[in-house]
Amino acid sequence: MNKMKTTRFLVLVGLLCGLFANVTMAQTGQRYAEPIFDEVNIETGIPFSSAIKEGETLPTTLYLDFYEPQGDTLSARPLVITVFGGAFVAGSRDYADMVEYCTRLAKHGYAAASIDYRLLSIWNISSKALIRDAYMAAQDVSAAIRFFKYHCDEYRIDTEQVFLLGNSAGSIAIMCELFMDEDERPAETFEEPSLGPMHSSGFAEYAGLSPAVAGAVPHWGGVMDLNVISEEEYVPLCMIHGTDDTTVPYDSGYCYNGMLPNVMPYMYGSHAIVGQLDEIGIADYEFHSFEGEGHAFYFSTLYALIEEKFDACFSITRDFLYQHLQSQTSIPETEELEIQVYPNPAIDLVTIRFSEDLKNRPLSLVVTDVMGRKMLSESNVNSSSTIDVSQWPSGVYFIQMEQDGRYFGQKIMKR
Repeated sequence: MNKMKTTRFLVLVGLLCGLFANVTMAQTGQRYAEPIFDEVNIETGIPFSSAIKEGETLPTTLYLDFYEPQGDTLSARPLVITVFGGAFVAGSRDYADMVEYCTRLAKHGYAAASIDYRLLSIWNISSKALIRDAYMAAQDVSAAIRFFKYHCDEYRIDTEQVFLLGNSAGSIAIMCELFMDEDERPAETFEEPSLGPMHSSGFAEYAGLSPAVAGAVPHWGGVMDLNVISEEEYVPLCMIHGTDDTTVPYDSGYCYNGMLPNVMPYMYGSHAIVGQLDEIGIADYEFHSFEGEGHAFYFSTLYALIEEKFDACFSITRDFLYQHLQSQTSIPETEELEIQVYPNPAIDLVTIRFSEDLKNRPLSLVVTDVMGRKMLSESNVNSSSTIDVSQWPSGVYFIQMEQDGRYFGQKIMKR
């Protein structure tokens, strides 16, 4: 699958090839790869869970804001759930980055939601309380996933295409929700009052529904224990982190540069997580390292963004989602669309061979590099095509094909 390690500042990953059949679009354009809708409908203040905060006795209602393309007629859209940052003591679902992510994703054809989670009162901060609250936030992420799976018809959600996106504490909550098993829970979560299993929070009607997702995009996040990440429960990750981050360490250490070592937990950041993934043999991840950048580097204030830095992060996110949609979007069985690309990886020549169904009608073919630069363009290809890649630089390239308004593709590696 995909394994990308980028160390250049503000790298912009090119558009990845897509596989989308029988999609109804409000406007012309390639859904999910580019904005095809002009307007977005937003429904605010939707209750999705009720849970007790740390240090309190009565439950608190948690809300989400739901974004969708205006005029969209697709009956089942992929969903991106976003989770804000704020050290588990502050933050809001209407932070600038969450609003901008949800708005842009909806314009690209996604459904999106920005959610609440339980926050810790600043007066109750302690090492134990922060660990418990991170676990509570993970429970709330699970509740949001299961809420949408229960209400998938109402919100027109493809339950096989749910993704998570987080900022800082939101990313930590996501990683905890994805990978922490019951026997890996911190001892603090069992202390009275016990917080219960990871997926026990939320309303009764969706209890028992699967919290499984198709992938996640954690921004400057981490885990408290690398061993919670295992091959059996892994989902594709696209990690973004600044090399000079001392709030949530780029590699490992105490949060906030160890200024409060008895309060802030020890964390393993994105770079350390990559080491764990490599060690256990997982290749389906992306790691985008921003040289010289600190924590949450696309913010100028909590309610204002540095446009070019946010654009870089959005491009990475969009392309990761697009690629993993293509690998999971189903094609009607009667189509039996098959593309063979070999050898892959390649040194000099790559052959693309099409199934019988594709041979019946001509198609167009475009190859781009990871920066979106066009390497090759062919039209009226009928049965197969051979590409000479001998003079191309080593790296990843994306083959995008179109036939009768349908888009599909493959990735190739040049050695």
